[in-house]
Amino acid sequence: MHVQISNSILDNFQLINKEYLVDESWYDLPSGQQEYHLYSYLSTFFNNTVILDIGTFNGRSAVSLSHNETNQVISYNITDNICNPNHKIYTKPNIEFRIKDVLEDLTEEFVKKVKMIILDIDHFETMETKIIQKLDELHFSGILLLDDIHHPEPIMHDYMQRLWNKLPYRKIDITRYAHFSGTGVVFMNTDIEFIFE
Repeated sequence: MHVQISNSILDNFQLINKEYLVDESWYDLPSGQQEYHLYSYLSTFFNNTVILDIGTFNGRSAVSLSHNETNQVISYNITDNICNPNHKIYTKPNIEFRIKDVLEDLTEEFVKKVKMIILDIDHFETMETKIIQKLDELHFSGILLLDDIHHPEPIMHDYMQRLWNKLPYRKIDITRYAHFSGTGVVFMNTDIEFIFE
């Protein structure tokens, strides 16, 4: 699979489902500032698959990833940051929110259904490393997007740079098309190619 990417393609890609957002701040900002255009666009290259959103926060990434409604988005967080069980976000048919550690759910059978993963958690490297190692053990085949690989906070920047630099997979820094604080795509056991205009 070849995925053509440019800022023009992404910025002209129509974001939908805003009515489900808990907080619309930054959602419409262009590629290179925020990642939501990229996430929504990438979801269109997969059908009838599972997308993992690891690190829900207030659900903006989950909503953007749910653009292609043939896919199921499963969003994980260890705490409930939405704090409103009656919010409309919980009615989006192809998003499921799980308040738990994703490592509890990762099995070979489960991972076979997954083709795309967003990893945006505490940025201290340890948990990210454990999750990536587990995905490798389970032979995950697909793309993994790491957020904040150029984190603006010095300590987290060092952790994320060390994580990024030690990854032994084919990878590309795609910050100019995604989040200003750094986005990297990791290709794990897949022949997917990104073609940049």
